[in-house]
Amino acid sequence: MRSKFEIWVDAVCEQVRFWPDRKAIARELRVHYDDHVRDLLRLGRPRELAEERALEAMGNAQEVGWALDRVHKPWLGWLWEASRALVLLLAVLVVVTPREYTTLSTLRDRTRAELDWEEPPASAARVELEHGTLYVLPGEIREQNGHTAAEVHLWIQMRDPLAANGGVNTWFFSWRDDQGDLPRRTYDERTRTWTEGRCWDHGPPWSQGWTRFRQTMVLLLDRPPQWAELSYPPGGDWTVRVEWEAAS
Repeated sequence: MRSKFEIWVDAVCEQVRFWPDRKAIARELRVHYDDHVRDLLRLGRPRELAEERALEAMGNAQEVGWALDRVHKPWLGWLWEASRALVLLLAVLVVVTPREYTTLSTLRDRTRAELDWEEPPASAARVELEHGTLYVLPGEIREQNGHTAAEVHLWIQMRDPLAANGGVNTWFFSWRDDQGDLPRRTYDERTRTWTEGRCWDHGPPWSQGWTRFRQTMVLLLDRPPQWAELSYPPGGDWTVRVEWEAAS
C-alpha cells in the first residue's frame, strides 16, 4: 500500500509538464520530507505523528507542482536533452586522440555506462561541485585480510558535457574517520608491497560514462567505523560525512 507521502509526490509531479525531471523532483522532495521527519523524531514525536506533521509542512500538492512546473519549463528541458544527445553523438563520432581513447570499445563502454546510469538513492548525501553533483552513500562493512573494510559508494553527475573531462579525480580526495586521517593505499616498488594498516583505496564497481560516473571506495580500518569524511582538495573546499548506523 502506498503511503500518503508517495500519493502526495505523485500529485505534485503530475503538474510538471517536463516529465524527464519528475524523477529528480520526487527524489528532492523525499530528501526534504525525510529530513523533517528525522528532526521531529529527535524532538521525541512518535513516528506516525512526525510523518503527518512533515507532510503537512510540505504544502498543497497542486500548488507545489505548479511552482515547480514554472521552474522546469518544458521547452528548456527538451532543448537541454537535445543538446546533450548531440554532444554525446559528436563524442562518439569525433576522431579522438590515441592517447585518450585508443579503441572503439572504450567509446562503446562509455556510451553504455552513460545510458545505463541509475539515479543514486534519495538517502545519499549530496555535494554541489563547480560543474556537477557528487552523491555519497555508506556501503557494506566486512572483514578483509585482517582488516575491517568499509565501502563508500560515489555517484558523480556532471552538468556540462564539455567540462566533464572524465569526472572528478577521486585520487585527490582526502579521507578521515572517527579514528583520524586515512592515507591512500600505495604500492612500494622497492619492497614490492602494498600499504599495510589503515588506508583507503578504489574498489569495484567502476562505471565511467561521458558525464555520469560511479565509483566505490574502500576504507581499510582497524575496527568498524562510526562515520567517515571526505574532502576535496585535501583540507578542502568542501567536506561531506557518511555514517554507518549499524556500526558497533
